[in-house]
Amino acid sequence: MKTNFNPPSHGYTFPNRFEFKGLSRIVKIIKSNFIYGMCGGMVFSAMDYYFDQNKLPNYKAVEELPLSYTKYLWKRQTQSVSISVLMKIIKFASLSVSKSMQKTFQDELPKIIERLDDGLPAPIVIIRSSFFQNPTHNHQVLATGYEDNGLSLDLELYDPNHPNICPLLMFHHKQEYFITQSTGEPVRGLFLNKYLYQFSLAKPESN
Repeated sequence: MKTNFNPPSHGYTFPNRFEFKGLSRIVKIIKSNFIYGMCGGMVFSAMDYYFDQNKLPNYKAVEELPLSYTKYLWKRQTQSVSISVLMKIIKFASLSVSKSMQKTFQDELPKIIERLDDGLPAPIVIIRSSFFQNPTHNHQVLATGYEDNGLSLDLELYDPNHPNICPLLMFHHKQEYFITQSTGEPVRGLFLNKYLYQFSLAKPESN
């Protein structure tokens, strides 16, 4: 089952890696810039454009983004991590890996499959870190389809960390409650995020 969302066509071509250079400009002794991600903003904005039936702006690198568009991504990022989402991240991170996996299989995977069966891409929050680890290691992706090959049920993804390819989240049947990602990142569990449409910046302003 595939939706019409095609990651190479409907996703960003640049990776989820943004730099804040303000501190290094103010404090000359600082040699490196602050690196951060906006995976939720990239997923939500890509969905905005998809549902508007508009193509994403043809930016090839983060450095090309005008300030207005960066603000749009940041706004969508904050909206993708609501209070309820933060509470759910804390809940999943507080569970053992086995309990988190079990909850994912029993509660979240059916909701994701139902959404995909309706032809809708499914925004997902992936839990990578435990409660006492760095929460910024958690990640957001977009499931665009799935296939059950007998050994595993594979979710096809738009992953802002891996532009222009289609990674997989693999739910293994032979090993109960076990999930891996084809690009190698760890998975403790995941859940379906709540997406609310917002009119896209079809004609983004320049700086």
